[in-house]
This record gives sequence, C-alpha cells and structure tokens, in this order.
Amino acid sequence: MTIPLIVLGNGRQACILRTIGSIRDHLKGVTSLTIVDDSGDPEYRRWLEREFLTEVVPVADERAGYWQAMRAVWRAAAGCARIFFWEEDFVLSEPVDASELLDVLDTHPHLTQIALLRQPWFGNERAHGGLIEALEVQGATFEERTDGRHHWIEHRACFTGNPSLIPERTLRQPWPDGSWSESRFGRRLFRDKAARGAYWGRRGDPPRVTHIGAERTGHDY
Repeated sequence: MTIPLIVLGNGRQACILRTIGSIRDHLKGVTSLTIVDDSGDPEYRRWLEREFLTEVVPVADERAGYWQAMRAVWRAAAGCARIFFWEEDFVLSEPVDASELLDVLDTHPHLTQIALLRQPWFGNERAHGGLIEALEVQGATFEERTDGRHHWIEHRACFTGNPSLIPERTLRQPWPDGSWSESRFGRRLFRDKAARGAYWGRRGDPPRVTHIGAERTGHDY
C-alpha cells in the first residue's frame, strides 16, 4: 500500500514550513512527498528542494493560477491509485492515519474523496458555527456513517481542495480550466447520482486542520 503526499503551494514560505512540519508530526501512512509549486520563482523552488529534500514540480515558468496548478497536481498523480492532497496553508493539529481513511475509501467506491474538516473560515461559516452548518443552510445534507471502526460524514455538497485522500477514480476525471474550476469539478463528479464526498470523523468533532492563509495569494480559482 502506498499513499503519496502531494502538497500544492504558491510561494508562501512561512505557511509551507508550518504545514509540512505539522504533517511530519501528525500524519501517518503517507509514503512520499512531492511539492507542486506555482510560485513562478526558480530560486524559491531550489529552496524547497533543499529544505524538504524532495521533488518539486513547477506548474509553469511564471505563476499560472489555481486551475493550472490543479492540472499540474493531476499530472503529478498520474498512475497513482490514490494521493493525499494538501494545500500549503493547512496545519494538521492532531494525529491522522492515512491508512484508516484508505480502509473506508477502498470499501466504499461511491466516495469521491475523504477530507479533513477545517475551522469555519468564511463569514457565513463563522455566522452558522461551522463549515458543515453553513452548507446545510444552503440546502446540503450530511449523513454520519460508520463501519464499526471508522466514522465519516457523507454529502453531495462539493468537492473540496482542503486536505483529503483522493482515489484514482476521482483523479481520472479531468480538471476543468477557467474560473470556479473546483466548483465545476465537483458538479461534474456529482452527475453520478451515487457519488458522495466525505469528511473524516463524527459530527461535532473539532476540526483536524487549521487554515492559516491570511489571504488568497493565487488567482483563477
């Protein structure tokens, strides 16, 4: 069993130091690290290689934006049975064993991903007390599931670029170009009426990851 880790970044050195430090402290079960970099800065990429002793894949010669960066992630994941995907500004705050998420993903082929819940970030999420609660106000439904050992929460609300385990069946779907690519990718996945996304854990569990990016520095989301 191999679970490659792919971290996507766009040049925020302080963020990626904290993020990869937290992953090394708390995430079990991943077998390799690849950094996909959209900084457009060759010197920064050389720093990444020295600091983390790993392969760094440039998105383009210059900063390209989110949808092109996600296409680079998909290319880096080609041939993988699954990946753990992580953006550079999410700090893991407690132990997570990726092999446990994989147990659920492999035995529930209708799942498009299993994501780690973050804290409420946007204004509507803070107003309603959480990410899930804000999506419920918009009409999404969430169902707690268990196999007796693991717990997760299924939904059809969205595909998220927040930290998540993503299977090959999702990676085979091409990433769209242009604005709002994440939302459009999710809508395409959910054309399959059986498809569900998932958040790891029980309803009411505290967030396992903390979004630390003070602002979006990328573009073409």
